[in-house]
Amino acid sequence: MCGPMSCRCRWAQFRQAMKDIETNLKTLRAGDNVSYKQSIGGGYYISITSGFYCIDFRKFFLPYGETETKPTRQGIALRIREWEEMKRIVDAINTRYPSLGTALPCYLGDDHLNQIGALQCRDCYPFSTLDY
Repeated sequence: MCGPMSCRCRWAQFRQAMKDIETNLKTLRAGDNVSYKQSIGGGYYISITSGFYCIDFRKFFLPYGETETKPTRQGIALRIREWEEMKRIVDAINTRYPSLGTALPCYLGDDHLNQIGALQCRDCYPFSTLDY
């Protein structure tokens, strides 16, 4: 499912993360520390961090010779009220665009049925330098 369907796979992974996003927002609103970062594939992450009242959707990269990913400028941060609106339209998007509504995460695809296939997935392992 990786490759041309990446956008749909990421949408599916985003939908799966919505419950965790809500849980972490609740923690953030309560004033507790939050450090949530969830990959949705291809180097894109959703993050929520204490001190910032937003949900960040951002592309990350791995600098040469380093082991920790860094954010790029490519992305968007939704304020909490914008997130509330986003939640309301997700079902409408799924209905309007059935290919998104029925999309599955890439790890459920046939190319992930064996370990080598899964490790070659650039959505699941966007920063891998291994060549199989």
